[in-house]
Amino acid sequence: MPLVSIIVPCRNESRYIELCIRSILAQDFPPTDFEVVVVDGMSDDGTREILARLAKPNTNLRVVDNPSRSTPCAFNIGIEAARGQHVAILGAHTEYAPTYVRTCTELLAAHPEACCVGGPIISKGRGLFGRAVAAVMAHPVGIGNAKHRYPNYEGYAEGACFPMFRKAVFDKIGLYDPSLIRNQDDELNYRVALHGEKVFISPKAQCTYFVRETPSELFRQYFQYGYWRVAVLRKHRLPSAFRQIVPPCFLLLSCITLVGGLLLPSWWRLTAAFLPFIYGGILTAVGVGLVRTSGWRIGLLVPVAASIIHTAYATGFTWAAVSSRRPVVSSPSHMKGECHASRT
Repeated sequence: MPLVSIIVPCRNESRYIELCIRSILAQDFPPTDFEVVVVDGMSDDGTREILARLAKPNTNLRVVDNPSRSTPCAFNIGIEAARGQHVAILGAHTEYAPTYVRTCTELLAAHPEACCVGGPIISKGRGLFGRAVAAVMAHPVGIGNAKHRYPNYEGYAEGACFPMFRKAVFDKIGLYDPSLIRNQDDELNYRVALHGEKVFISPKAQCTYFVRETPSELFRQYFQYGYWRVAVLRKHRLPSAFRQIVPPCFLLLSCITLVGGLLLPSWWRLTAAFLPFIYGGILTAVGVGLVRTSGWRIGLLVPVAASIIHTAYATGFTWAAVSSRRPVVSSPSHMKGECHASRT
């Protein structure tokens, strides 16, 4: 029986999947002690062909189909197929250091009070805009107080981006909620805390996450994060972190002052412009501060990337809050048995 089962959910990741899987197969860890289970959402961009080629010489790599094509079902299918004592859920958009798996197992051994461990996320972009996005995701203006995004943080956190769990914890807290298309990991982390379990992260566990490379991809990603955040709030009746409701509150306040500027006397228009002026000034200052380390082109794009992240998240959140077609979440009793797999 392998010590670690590594679950990699993916769909149409032909640009990143080979780099990801090769970094996992190259781990400084006995091949007999870990298995890799790729849960593919019926990819049609060449991803499956790449996986088939990689699986031929690597007997500890297997591919399982995810007909539902949803991320939480991919997680659950992988967990149920896992044979290891520990389960690591790793992203296909990421390259892992050769010591990642070994370090995570050592962290679990060193911290018996923790049910989950991992490392802080290090973001990387390949293109010019992607590098600006990565800079924003490593700065407090973009991530707030999310400890798992501080590259040098070590200690307890809300969650780990690419976590390794003790498999037994899922018997206690349940699997991922299959009705949450996004934010299913945050919702699971919230249940981890509700059950008195802990998450420990360390910069010793290193990996590199490749961010979205275009404004449209970035907007779509964070719109979905904001939209499905509302479902998590409704399920648990409160936010898991204060920073997650700041963008929609700021958007609402900005809209109120803007409407006031149009309807009220002319002197009010100065007040209406105050919030956008301060916001733009903060983002510009962040961009200028990054010019020395990242170059002037990145500095110019940082305010653009940050504003897309904030606006997309706030818009998605607001849309879900006021829309008649609100996202619906599963009750705990219905969270198992909704995802079905087949082995390729």
